[in-house]
Amino acid sequence: MVDTHWDSLRGEELRYRGNAWELTGDVGVRQNGELLAVEATQADDVRRRTVTLHFGLDGSASSLNPGNLGDNFESLERDDDGQRIVVKKGGRRYQYELRRMESA
Repeated sequence: MVDTHWDSLRGEELRYRGNAWELTGDVGVRQNGELLAVEATQADDVRRRTVTLHFGLDGSASSLNPGNLGDNFESLERDDDGQRIVVKKGGRRYQYELRRMESA
């Protein structure tokens, strides 16, 4: 699954489905850059279950170039509509909204 490792994403935490998840920094890019598959471990349980969190491109903006990723993580954002990974590359911001979770 891993296409790249974003060291700046490693250790970031978010809450989803009632649990805390710590992102590992391992990222897979799918559907020509329209989907990010991010590996995470459960931070609030001693078993440290591993899952993949799927983030889809928010809106109709263009997507990242999967062939030229680099480490461009900017931030995690949360609001009433959900949670997003924000990526900044070449002066452009891409927002990927958390859509689903898949057990590893």
